[in-house]
Amino acid sequence: MAEYELKDGSRIHIEPYENRHAESIANDLFGGMSAEEVKLGRDGLIAPGPDEVLSVCALSGFKVVGVCTGVRKKWIGERHRIEMVQVVVAEDFQRLGIARLMMKVIAVHFAEIGVEMVQVSAEGSNEKATASYKRIGFKEFGVLERGLRHGNQYANEVMMWMKIEDLVG
Repeated sequence: MAEYELKDGSRIHIEPYENRHAESIANDLFGGMSAEEVKLGRDGLIAPGPDEVLSVCALSGFKVVGVCTGVRKKWIGERHRIEMVQVVVAEDFQRLGIARLMMKVIAVHFAEIGVEMVQVSAEGSNEKATASYKRIGFKEFGVLERGLRHGNQYANEVMMWMKIEDLVG
């Protein structure tokens, strides 16, 4: 577990996801989802192991205030890339640098095993997320029309990237 100071002087811990975080994630980040749903979803996501997937939580005390998962691309020609998924920071902890810190922890891990690039995407209408990613240093490279689907609703997906060394920096 590593401790970090935020822009406002407060401190958080960032550590790998464990099932003990599920209840706080369900209650504090994903309202309306049960701890069991969080456990099942995370267990399936991180099952391939740390060379393929690393999920971290940012904690303020015992409360999870952020989650982020880095997923290494599967195909041989893309194994030099990871994608950051499920980047979520609690509303009252946004704009303090937590997303960047979680991504950096994940990037350091994957840089050590040869990953060179980081991708992230956001729903096109989520200007908060795209602005945050741009502040971190991500560059937009495309928009996938109807790239995201929620039930019967489609949304455009804004795709961004940066060199892992710039994130590790």
